[in-house]
Amino acid sequence: MKDKYVETWLTGLSERTKKHYLIEIEKWKNFIKMSFAEQIKKRLADLTSQDLTERLFFENKFREYKENLEQTTKLSPLSIKTMLRTVASFFSRNGLPLALKRGDWESTRETSVIQRFKLSREDVKKMYGHANLRDRAMLLVLYQSGFSEVDVSNLKIEDVKGLHDLPESEHYFIEKPREKTNIIQATCLSYEALHDIRAMIEERGKPEKGFLFVSQTKDKGEQIETRRINEAVKHLAEKTFGPEKAHLFKTKALRSAYNSALLRADIKSEIKDVMMGHKRLGARGAYAYDETTIREAYSKAFEHLTINGVQTREDIQKLNDKMETVTTELSKQLADLKAQNETLTRILEKKLGFKLSELYSEPDTKD
Repeated sequence: MKDKYVETWLTGLSERTKKHYLIEIEKWKNFIKMSFAEQIKKRLADLTSQDLTERLFFENKFREYKENLEQTTKLSPLSIKTMLRTVASFFSRNGLPLALKRGDWESTRETSVIQRFKLSREDVKKMYGHANLRDRAMLLVLYQSGFSEVDVSNLKIEDVKGLHDLPESEHYFIEKPREKTNIIQATCLSYEALHDIRAMIEERGKPEKGFLFVSQTKDKGEQIETRRINEAVKHLAEKTFGPEKAHLFKTKALRSAYNSALLRADIKSEIKDVMMGHKRLGARGAYAYDETTIREAYSKAFEHLTINGVQTREDIQKLNDKMETVTTELSKQLADLKAQNETLTRILEKKLGFKLSELYSEPDTKD
């Protein structure tokens, strides 16, 4: 689609967002029956008009479009809001934002109570227990970093510099633009997640480059698709909660749980926005952040995120190390006692004039 206003609109957005926007904006264009250039030209003219009907032409069309979507489609209220967001974005990114109110976005349909899947730390622990090595690592990254499944799909081994040399109990600071919005998200990969990531990479022969998570079935070894991530996590949910309850589960629940941990840790709003990859509104956008700030905030939040997977393994390793030390020490003591016994035996035999072993030998018998 070659149109200068469309190009202006899409500049700076991710490829995934561009793809969805182009599909969605065509429905608006068909509804309003005007080219994009005609819409911009009319919007400019309308804003200088003294006639309120003309000045609010596109705002009224926006509301009509919402009603049309509600009456002619089976889209959910959330999906309709997504379609409306695309229209508003087109005008806004061309410098001609629509004067919309909150009610303009809300559905007029009767809605039922929304049942959200609330995911606790204990739930994640149980899911973790059902996972294979790759899915354990993937689950922890989704739950403990706040990255979406799209962002996790695009993570590369090179994004974690010095992966195999990192301290066992240190989180890894990482910042990346979110695929969905292109807004920078600064967070950490937890030391629990890194432990499983290292084991996963070692199992694959310790490659130094390539995608962090790869497919294990279709296109084995290639970048894992977002759909495959959702399927893998959904499978864990079904094993953990049963098919009926898992029906309500969505991968996004892991990101929501991460957000809840930030709230419980009482992270400042401007830092929380950065750690979630949200656009910082108003004065918040003026606040700078650095790696230390994010690390400190993450450490506070991690108290609500840890599932003790690594800690348990470390405790077991410490126990094994301790047992090995005790075994080595006992072997050494036994060797010392044996040497002392042999020395004492030689001294005693010298004084007695015969070997002690002769006391236990059977006497010779002659016919």
